[in-house]
Amino acid sequence: MAIMHEVEMTAAEDGQRLDRYLRKLLPDTPLGAIFKMLRRGIIRVDGKKAQQSLRLAAGMRVTLPPSAVPRAVAGPPKKVAVHGSSSHLHPTIVHRDDDLLVVVKPAGLAVQPGSGQDFHVLTWLDAQVFGTRTATYRPAPVHRLDRGTSGLLVIGLSPAGSRSLADSFRENQVQKSYMAVVEGVPKPPQGTIEAPLLLRETARAHQPKVRVDDRGKPARTDYEVVEAGRKRALLHLRLHTGRTHQIRAHLGHIGSPIVGDRRYGAAAEQGDAFYLHACELKLPHPTNGKRLTFQSEIPERFRKAVQLG
Repeated sequence: MAIMHEVEMTAAEDGQRLDRYLRKLLPDTPLGAIFKMLRRGIIRVDGKKAQQSLRLAAGMRVTLPPSAVPRAVAGPPKKVAVHGSSSHLHPTIVHRDDDLLVVVKPAGLAVQPGSGQDFHVLTWLDAQVFGTRTATYRPAPVHRLDRGTSGLLVIGLSPAGSRSLADSFRENQVQKSYMAVVEGVPKPPQGTIEAPLLLRETARAHQPKVRVDDRGKPARTDYEVVEAGRKRALLHLRLHTGRTHQIRAHLGHIGSPIVGDRRYGAAAEQGDAFYLHACELKLPHPTNGKRLTFQSEIPERFRKAVQLG
């Protein structure tokens, strides 16, 4: 008799359809093959054949052949060995509960793979012991910060928390404020940039990823000069929309690109970081709805950069 692999359902899977759960559990297995294993009883729930539409409940046991089981199901996360130039950079925790984690990400640390770095926020999370972890869920950020941007980052620690947080961002219930050091001093010193942004699918490294274009999506950014030097200024910015590279593209559009942001017209600076910091977040708690405010001081190098310009 063949040995089968068994996965016990937790509260994280409660209410999910069986077919949707299996698609997440077996990402490399074609959907048709999953349906075939269900029809033949190769995949069972509580020892019985099950319909793909079955709603799972905590305590149910799904059995499947070992050949179909991904390594992610094997057990809890292990400490991750890190290599590369960013491995010395780690997020700083400012809030943590069962469903929500808020950290300050340093500039130079990527949020997820794709930047050529072995170590990023996801690998840091994998090395932690907090948060819900199942065969189909692990804690992950619910929004993005560019690698060169520092500041507040929101992470879901439970499936319900992640879903609720993602809904809050999508429904524009999250207020985001930033600080930036820019080339030049914008005039007037306070205003609103309303310019649609179009994603450039073929942009290369150090080319703008988005551009102002009437065919693009509406985008609005408020700015205010907080401190002005001879050739640079420190700005406070508030986003009303959450487009890719919105602040970077808008500031480049008005002729005041962020210092160090070569993609959008600034002169090259030493290192990969530029002068943009997510300084404030206001959002509803994912489970109790209480309005929360998180703040992060700008790095000292920002004020020095204004005076050095």
